[in-house]
Amino acid sequence: MKTENGRDLTTVKGRLMEFLRTRKISRKEFSEAMGLSLNYVGAIRKSLPAERMRRLMELYPELNRDWLLYGEGEMLNDRDGTPATADGYAVPLLPVEASAGTMSQISAGVMPYECETIMSPVRGVDMAIKVCGDSMEPTFSNGDTLLIKKINDKAFIPWGHPVVIDTENGVLVKALYPGDTPGEVQARSHNPAYPPLDIPKSTVYGLYKIIGRISLYQSY
Repeated sequence: MKTENGRDLTTVKGRLMEFLRTRKISRKEFSEAMGLSLNYVGAIRKSLPAERMRRLMELYPELNRDWLLYGEGEMLNDRDGTPATADGYAVPLLPVEASAGTMSQISAGVMPYECETIMSPVRGVDMAIKVCGDSMEPTFSNGDTLLIKKINDKAFIPWGHPVVIDTENGVLVKALYPGDTPGEVQARSHNPAYPPLDIPKSTVYGLYKIIGRISLYQSY
């Protein structure tokens, strides 16, 4: 497949050049932003190394990675950065489990393009993550996939509602409440067999609102 300008869209290089053309980005501007030489850009053939892809996705989040690498879907993601298809919205499934009972190890430095992709039936989702454990039953069960969105303004924390909590010790899914001291928050399970956890605010990297859930039986 070729464009009107004769550009070959069956190659990664051809698709990349077409993206730059449509965004009115010169090769010089692109090479400087990427920290590459013009000769390197001109020599691109099959693909880009992982570290180059990481930088590319950081600079141009509107670019659909699957279109660039495989020619699948549309060139640009939708307005919230999520590639839309007839089956829903493609979101990255993080290779780390949100522990519903005990803290689990965080997979640090993972970029969305390095993750498995799943389809979300709703838009506005940043990523997906699986639940491990039973402390949030009956609300969430072991193996459920949670569709989540980062809470950017901590002034609007949904107190009393389940959220995904990213901490320096691991990832949790719990109902969040103000702590007994100003420097803490309290994470509570829905399963009464599990005691609450007091978490120092200084160890919390981020909070994520749960937009939906996908399980073997139902989704919302």
